[in-house]
Amino acid sequence: MESQMNRPNEPEASGHGSRAYEETRHAMREAYERSAGAIGQSYDHALEYGRNHPGKAALIAFGIGVGVGVLLVSSGRRSRMSRYGEPIVNALSNMATEFIRGL
Repeated sequence: MESQMNRPNEPEASGHGSRAYEETRHAMREAYERSAGAIGQSYDHALEYGRNHPGKAALIAFGIGVGVGVLLVSSGRRSRMSRYGEPIVNALSNMATEFIRGL
């Protein structure tokens, strides 16, 4: 008898679950749309900047390529290159990020 008293009303529990599911689904859809819009806008700004300043964009891409190359070469061992490479890569990525944000 006691086990029946502690059970929630099944239709009511089902209703709460589906409502929570719908609220979560709605929140996720809104978050996705906001994120997609922000990423698309940043992408458009970066493309526009690249068209207006092709030399600077090429230098940024070159710097990022050098940074990725340094990381790939030094990923297997901790060497002098790794000690110097990581700060250089971090500085280049920070510069690129700030540069794009300033658009």
